[in-house]
Amino acid sequence: MKRILIALCASTIIGNASAEALLTMHIEEQTSWVRNFNPFDAAGRRQSTLDFIYEPLVIFNAYDNGKPIYRLATGYKFSDDLKSVTYTIRDGVKWSDGQPLTAKDVKFTFDLMMKNPSIDIVGVGAAVQSVELQAANQVKVNLKDVDSQFPESLADFTVVPEHVWKDVGDPFAYKNENPVGSGPMTEIRRFTPQVYEQCRNPNYWDAGHLKVDCLKLPQISGNDQMLATLPEGNIDWFGSFLPEIEKTYVSLDPKHNGYWQPSANTVSFEMNLKTTNPGNKAAFDDIKFRQAVSLLMDRKSMVDIAGFGYPKVNPHATGLPLHFDNWANPQAQQGQDAWMAYDVDKANKLLDEAGYAKGSDGFRQTPKGEPIAFTVAVPNGWTDWIDAVQIGVEGLRKAGINASVATPEYEQWNKQIVEGNYDTVFQSRPDGPTPFRAYYQTLATPYVGRSSFAASRYTNADLDRLFENYKRASKEADFRVIFDKIQLHIADNFPMVPLFNGPTWYQYSSKRFTGWVTKDDPAMNPENHDDNRIRLMHLLRLQPVANAN
Repeated sequence: MKRILIALCASTIIGNASAEALLTMHIEEQTSWVRNFNPFDAAGRRQSTLDFIYEPLVIFNAYDNGKPIYRLATGYKFSDDLKSVTYTIRDGVKWSDGQPLTAKDVKFTFDLMMKNPSIDIVGVGAAVQSVELQAANQVKVNLKDVDSQFPESLADFTVVPEHVWKDVGDPFAYKNENPVGSGPMTEIRRFTPQVYEQCRNPNYWDAGHLKVDCLKLPQISGNDQMLATLPEGNIDWFGSFLPEIEKTYVSLDPKHNGYWQPSANTVSFEMNLKTTNPGNKAAFDDIKFRQAVSLLMDRKSMVDIAGFGYPKVNPHATGLPLHFDNWANPQAQQGQDAWMAYDVDKANKLLDEAGYAKGSDGFRQTPKGEPIAFTVAVPNGWTDWIDAVQIGVEGLRKAGINASVATPEYEQWNKQIVEGNYDTVFQSRPDGPTPFRAYYQTLATPYVGRSSFAASRYTNADLDRLFENYKRASKEADFRVIFDKIQLHIADNFPMVPLFNGPTWYQYSSKRFTGWVTKDDPAMNPENHDDNRIRLMHLLRLQPVANAN
């Protein structure tokens, strides 16, 4: 009997020592999973595609003054005239199928994007003249003009294997169900509509730092379902809106459950300035109408009631994020900020004076008598945003504007924005080490129809010139002067209605893994969402807890 017990104990020890490090994470709300790992399909891909299947060339750490972290590239260098950038590609990297990853794959991907505008999600076609191989491990990118921001603009650039994608007929429609990638987690071990598992790349170049064996991604459709799931204690890394988070999450396991929610970028009410609805378009094109809409947004209630106090009201017509106050142009925060108050009487007066009379149904029409009616689209399951939209709609209807709420699935919402099939949405902006990226990728003409961040579909030649001037600059003082002008243009033209700065959504459990980024160790943006490239480095910090359940 003693011999049997010893054998059983030995077996248990061996089993624990070799137990798989399975990290359960939640990164997107969907009612069911669709097997799509096409990195070029921003609306339809699974959000574990970038970074985990396809590693970036370079990651810029916004929490460390934009310091570059080299991944597939080991460096880049501008030419003396700043009109080309040469990337050195890391030697010895293999694709997950064992074939070498070389500079040829990088050139192939650039060329693929330039030949197929539908997959050019980073604006390569607008910036790049041509791409040349300089050596087996070097690729030279010739730019159409000086662009000091080009490396950072490639944050979402995805290198794909030429030997796989050269035979793909339509690179946008391709689902890429069994991806060949360069990142740490490339193997789709299990896939169902309710859960999928994505496991380690057998040929990952940085395997020494990778301590997680597999990612498990259960289908969770929204914040309410997440709240119902949390008591089970099975989620390791997620980013959800949790009301009264100390009570609803931390108290479930105070020893292990944690969160950190630093201020993030600006959420805005965005009108589709290219809408095909004639009445809506006439109204949206009128800055007085946009200013009236802003006066009808009860930002404080959105923050206090819908957001449980987590967001912060953004008081500026520029929408400059609060954590970039040191970039503020005082000239753009004077009379323009008056439109950021909540004032229904003032909004009604402005609409009356601008000729938006009410019809027999009590709703306002354009000065030509065209009906104005629109939905505000927000993803299903995003309960905090849905509540904020409802508050916004209540304000609009108080002034006789016929608005209502629509809640499509996230994937459909994203697709509608890219394709332009919507009237108004709530949308946030991308973040970066400086505020430039948020404005450029939101309001520059080349991003209209390419990025869901460009939800207003605003185009303006003067603003585009300012963006180009910023990209041509190379000195800090010049960046500041040009960005002051960008802020002034936005405040004066009011292409979107800023609302609030949401928090960075990040929660974790240390029950099974350690190494988490925390408030006391703020090394990087801690989110695991699709728009945060540095989440790859967060994953590589994690280590399984010995004998964890």
